[in-house]
Amino acid sequence: MVCHYSVNIASMNDQTSSLKHLAPGDRPVRIGFYLVPNFPLMTFAAALDSLRQANRLAKAQRFEWVLISFDGLHVRSSSGLGFDADAAISKAPRCDVVILCAGINYSDAYDSNIFAWLRRIYSEGCILGAVSTAVFFLAKAGLLEGRRCAVHWESLASFRSEFPNCFATDDIFAIDGRFLTSSGGTVTLDMMLYLIAAVEGHGLASLISDQFNHPRIRRQDDVQRMAPEDRFGIKNAKLGFVVRRMEATLGDPVEISGLAESVALSLRQLERLFRASLGKSPSQFYIDLRMGRARELLVDTELSVAEIAEICGYESASHFSRFYRRLFKESPVATRRAEKQRERLTLRTMSIDA
Repeated sequence: MVCHYSVNIASMNDQTSSLKHLAPGDRPVRIGFYLVPNFPLMTFAAALDSLRQANRLAKAQRFEWVLISFDGLHVRSSSGLGFDADAAISKAPRCDVVILCAGINYSDAYDSNIFAWLRRIYSEGCILGAVSTAVFFLAKAGLLEGRRCAVHWESLASFRSEFPNCFATDDIFAIDGRFLTSSGGTVTLDMMLYLIAAVEGHGLASLISDQFNHPRIRRQDDVQRMAPEDRFGIKNAKLGFVVRRMEATLGDPVEISGLAESVALSLRQLERLFRASLGKSPSQFYIDLRMGRARELLVDTELSVAEIAEICGYESASHFSRFYRRLFKESPVATRRAEKQRERLTLRTMSIDA
C-alpha cells in the first residue's frame, strides 16, 4: 500500500534531507535540464524561471543552469518553440541536480545511452528530477524500484502497469531520497519552490511564489485535478460528492442505488438531480466518465484494449468495445490509429517548418 505524506514547507522533514547538502556554499547550485524532444514548454518554463527569480530576489547567483540534449543539438518543445542545448549527455558538466523534461511521444526518445548516463550521474551523487512523463525515463533506467514517484493522472495507469515495483502516486509531486518527480504543468513550480526552500530557506521560496502571483505553495499530497464542482459547474454538495465517488471508482463501478444511499437520497431524487444539473442520468454520466478515461488511455498510452477495458471496469475487451463504438461511432483501434496518424502529420509539419 502506498502511504501518503503530509508535508509543511515551513517544517520540512526527512523527505528533503537529501537536499540539505545543496545548502549555499562557495559556488551556485548547478541544475541541468535534460530536454526530451516534444517536452512541455509550461513545465520547463516553471522550473527555469523559478531559478531566475531566486537569483534576482536573493541579489546573488544562488543557482546556475545548463541545457542538455541527447546530442547537444537544438530541441523543440511540443509547442514548436525550441532551445539550443549547451551540451550533449556525453559532455554534460557535472550538475548538483538534473531534471528531465518530457511530454508526448516520450518513448520515441528512449535510448540505452540515456539510461546509462542517468545511472552514472546518480551513482556520483546527483539529485535526479523528472517532470511529467520524464518519470518513465527514471523508471526505465531502473532507478525508481521501491521509490515513491508522482505521475500525471493521464499516465498513472500506464506507469503502474509497466513498473509495478515503483510506488506511483497521484500526488502532485513527490520527493523520495535523491529523486524529485512532478506530475507536470504548474505543479512543477511548487516542486521547484520546495527545492529552493531546501537550499535557501522558506523565506526566499515565499517571495518567489508572491512574484508569480502564486498564492499558496501546494503540498505534495494536494490533488492533481480540478474539483468536479468547478469542472462540471456543480453547485449541489451531494451531487459533487457522488461525482467524486464515480471518478474514484471507474475501474470498479458502484451501483447507482448505492451512490444515492451514500448521500441520503432516493434513486429517483438522484436521477432528478443529475438531469437538472448535468442533463443526463447518473448511469449515463458514469458511462461517459469511464469512456472518456478509456479514450485518454487509448490516445496517451500503449496499453492494450483488454488492459484499458479492465482499468475502466469492463468485464471483457469485446464488452468494452461495444460501448465505446456506441458512444464514439468508431472502434477503440480506429481511435488509436487516427491519433497516431495525427501525431505523424504534426511531426512531419514541424520538420518541414524547421
